[in-house]
Amino acid sequence: MEEIKTLLDVSPTAILPQIKRLTDSDLVIQKNGSYELTDMGKIVFKKVQSLVNVLILLERDNYLIEHDLSGIPQYLLDRIGDLKGCKLIEADPSQIFEPRTELLNFFSSSRFLMVFSSFYRPEFLPLYTKLGRLESEVTLIFTESVLEKFLYNYEKKIRKLSTMKNTELFVYNDEVKLAELMVSDHGMMISLFDSNGRFYHNYMSCSEPEAVNWAKELFEFYKSRAWKIDSEKSIDNFVCTVESEAFPESMLLSLH
Repeated sequence: MEEIKTLLDVSPTAILPQIKRLTDSDLVIQKNGSYELTDMGKIVFKKVQSLVNVLILLERDNYLIEHDLSGIPQYLLDRIGDLKGCKLIEADPSQIFEPRTELLNFFSSSRFLMVFSSFYRPEFLPLYTKLGRLESEVTLIFTESVLEKFLYNYEKKIRKLSTMKNTELFVYNDEVKLAELMVSDHGMMISLFDSNGRFYHNYMSCSEPEAVNWAKELFEFYKSRAWKIDSEKSIDNFVCTVESEAFPESMLLSLH
């Protein structure tokens, strides 16, 4: 009882009626002066815990309520509570067009890095190259328009990345509803479009294992639907399809 009082910061008078309800429902049992969950209680707890996680997440801010979640598959939406430890990072309006130094520093020593981006971020290119040279595992997914801009401005660097043994490069169609996703052994960040399709440079960030694993699964979802750029020849093919506006079927997959 003392532990329960401390954890919930309530008096025994408030606790006892609730414990009685749980014991009467065979969800909790009193044994040797302590209270334990019954087998059915453990099952109910697992179900309730996922709901509590979602409520904790929504109580912190309205980011998920106000943003478009259609770019997240249903099986991950069902586990959105895994992001309960995430914090909203709001961009300084005076610095939204400057490099995201906090993200660059956060991911700069990662052993692996997964990036999905539907925004052109040339300031991140040195990070990808640096980690590739350090033999970190780097996997990049850019939308068609983003990769096209990278090739136009940094063709040599992109060709170099595509041939590094520990770096994978993919391209995804431009109809995606996800703004940005970055995952590493340090943590994750995700940016979404608002309900009107606008982007405000805000993002959610977290280092907890549950959130990182959730983000990995989201990344793998997009990776499995993207076209791999695994050689300079693949880049040449991409350039040709951009010029002809005839993308291969695998590049035109849309979310279901």
